[in-house]
Amino acid sequence: MTGPLTERLAAGEAVIHGSGYLFEMERRGYLQAGGYVPEVVIDHPEVVEQLHEELVRCGSDVVLAFTYYGHRERLRLIGREHLLEQLNRDAIAIARRVVDRHPGTLLAGGTCNTNMYYQRLRFETH
Repeated sequence: MTGPLTERLAAGEAVIHGSGYLFEMERRGYLQAGGYVPEVVIDHPEVVEQLHEELVRCGSDVVLAFTYYGHRERLRLIGREHLLEQLNRDAIAIARRVVDRHPGTLLAGGTCNTNMYYQRLRFETH
């Protein structure tokens, strides 16, 4: 794989990534403790865009689309699982706008851990 990130790393450059979106949005009152679902992307996209801008101004080389915990099971906790695709597409579009305003800034997406699993059926044989 080649591209701006691998080229920077191969050249010995440091790449800085600012994070903590969930906790910062909770601190600002846009997310509730517990579910930590990034519904703020849909409800207040301007706030997400502003946080991306702040992180870039603080020195982050990477804008990470705010999709952490944006998966079907988490969205189901807040009754919004039907918004899964919209949330992820909107998060990427918001991050893209910020990256486009800051040449040399990288756009990234992420996956997250989950503590929600489907139960496996066990079959006993006699």
